[in-house]
Amino acid sequence: SKRAWSWKEDYREVVSDAVRRSKEGSVRAPLRIRVLTYNILANRLAEEHYWQLYQGIPKWILDFNYRLRNLCAELELCKPDVVCLQEVEGFEQVSKALEELGFVGEFVPRTGLPEGCATFWRSDAFRAVRTERVEFADHDLKQNVAIVHRLRSKEASDDRCLWVANIHVLFNPKRGDIKVAQCRVLLDTCKALMAEHEGDRDLAVCGDFNSAPNSGVYEFVRTGALDCLRHDRRYLSGQVEGICVGAGSPRAASARETNCFRLPQSELAEEEEATTSSRAEEESATGGGGGRTRKKRNVGNPNKWSAENLRVATGEPGCGVATHPLDLRSAYVSVTGSEPDYTSAYRRFLGTVDYIWHTPSLRPLSALLPVPWEVLSRYYGGGLPNKWWPSDHMSLCCDFLWTGPEVTKWKNGYYR
Repeated sequence: SKRAWSWKEDYREVVSDAVRRSKEGSVRAPLRIRVLTYNILANRLAEEHYWQLYQGIPKWILDFNYRLRNLCAELELCKPDVVCLQEVEGFEQVSKALEELGFVGEFVPRTGLPEGCATFWRSDAFRAVRTERVEFADHDLKQNVAIVHRLRSKEASDDRCLWVANIHVLFNPKRGDIKVAQCRVLLDTCKALMAEHEGDRDLAVCGDFNSAPNSGVYEFVRTGALDCLRHDRRYLSGQVEGICVGAGSPRAASARETNCFRLPQSELAEEEEATTSSRAEEESATGGGGGRTRKKRNVGNPNKWSAENLRVATGEPGCGVATHPLDLRSAYVSVTGSEPDYTSAYRRFLGTVDYIWHTPSLRPLSALLPVPWEVLSRYYGGGLPNKWWPSDHMSLCCDFLWTGPEVTKWKNGYYR
């Protein structure tokens, strides 16, 4: 099934205004750039979790070589300029395949694991002038990673640069404190890197955030601040436990409840550890865990935040508000008015967790919509991957109008 593009209602006016202002000399000549993000499903995870997550999907569909061919076919159809991939395993093989399509890229593996994040760009459109790898293990924030690039345009007559950040946030739905912290560290890093280059303002932040729209994590990225104590730490990612959808589920054909999952046993132990820490602090503050105290255990801390949870989320002891310094917008919300209906669909989950964020200087023009659920549900009960789509996620892809830094003065024959 073909995927449809949605265009921003006033995109013609946006383009015309940029062209007019360029002729007047107030902005640089506008370029259209296309950015794609995609969690491509690591082969190791597809094999390890087959019976839990992909049962009912023929194993030949999960074969990595087959899925890689479908990935390349999708990139050929979408024709992106920048590609942010998560769960990349076997980077050399992926890189070689994408090199044949005209891309070059760089990779950072998860700490101690084979898969990680990789960002590619068209070699005839950009060249990388700065790379920053972010390993969250360096901040005691699990094994997840991110990678940031400063890409200089080869197509523009000036030296304009685009910053691109690519992240895969922790999965565990009940460790929202760590999710907020990982986003905070990445966005602080982006701000610090951009500050080193006067005039740089154009940034796209892409990836799998493992958080639902309008969740606490989502609102933190969107608004730049989160009052942690006003949110239940266990549900900060917005994903709801207990509803099974996707391939093999009796609910699959008519599923409408998104952002629902079943928490794996391995994640339950980690959540119990965090909850125990919070409980210990509560009982210590109330003089022990006796009968009456236990009944009132959550009166002063109903949202399950310990001092350590707060320190992790905010980065500062004794602070209850997490902040980041960037003004970010969702590209899909800018174009369509809302996030996609879903970006991931498999046996234990149906919902939206992937996003393309951008600074206001990048103007979204169009967005690629996921296959309608009514169509997807015809194949293997609606679970991904399938014969056409090589991952348990859908790719997101957006067109941006890019004018680069504001024009300030005339120097050496061109505006700077």
